[in-house]
Amino acid sequence: MSTAAQEPTLLFFRKRPHGWDTSTSIASSLQSIETSFFLTALGRYPHALLVCVSAIESCLQAASIGPNEKDGLQDLIKKARRSSAEVNDFPEASLERLRSARNRIVHHGFSPHDDSESVSIYLEVGIPFLDLCYKQFHSFDLMDGLLIEYAEHVRAAQKVHTLAQGAHNIDLSYCVHGFSHSIRWSFKESFSSSWEIDALAHAEEIGTKFDRTFSEKKKLENLFEVPWSVSCPVCREIDAAVVEIDPDKMDEHEIATNRLACTNCGFVVHSDEPYLSQVLLEGQVSSSKSKILEEYGPA
Repeated sequence: MSTAAQEPTLLFFRKRPHGWDTSTSIASSLQSIETSFFLTALGRYPHALLVCVSAIESCLQAASIGPNEKDGLQDLIKKARRSSAEVNDFPEASLERLRSARNRIVHHGFSPHDDSESVSIYLEVGIPFLDLCYKQFHSFDLMDGLLIEYAEHVRAAQKVHTLAQGAHNIDLSYCVHGFSHSIRWSFKESFSSSWEIDALAHAEEIGTKFDRTFSEKKKLENLFEVPWSVSCPVCREIDAAVVEIDPDKMDEHEIATNRLACTNCGFVVHSDEPYLSQVLLEGQVSSSKSKILEEYGPA
């Protein structure tokens, strides 16, 4: 761990805690949260939560709060509470919810029925508590340390989760769909063969890709009641996506978005995923509000 040749590889971070490369525990914590991101991208949400808890444990083991290698999560949190007023103020009920979910998944396994709760705890408790522990014990801001595009998607997922919590009978795992797709898209080349990459490049060179995406956009525009072209919030391709505007809201001079589909990277927001397109397109919709109302709004 002490030499440059042995420095661990991190794929999601642009900044790192001081001394991370000489501390096995803090390096393990960073690697664990990265692994939880990949598991999220694969839809393995309960496992992502477990690995996030491991990141918290390693983070606290690396802190100078009198850690013991045999300390479990409960003892580490108790020591952290005694060492930091901010950590002590973190809701105890939320941490108990995290610990109970972790224990249940470890000892009894999980099924798709656990996806919603796992994502909810991951966004509401796991990542915020890990971020707080990094700040308090390692002077490190997790969101600021991540590559900007990933930090934006984590924040968007948390915002969607907050807005959607009041909805009944809804699987909250959809809140991370933008984040998950961004990871899969970013690492697409790593899992593609050379001939697939060459074929895509050739299709773009000869215009096949443009023809296909243009045709797909026209289909979407005909499918959506009130379509509007936007840049994809995942792949960032300009005008590659189409979003459906809620016509009822325009009567009130407000813009609300429903379905969304990108013809470039294939990202889709379905009609039963409330607030997701609205949050991901917040900036674009705000800047285009007058144009949308001028074209589609009430006379």
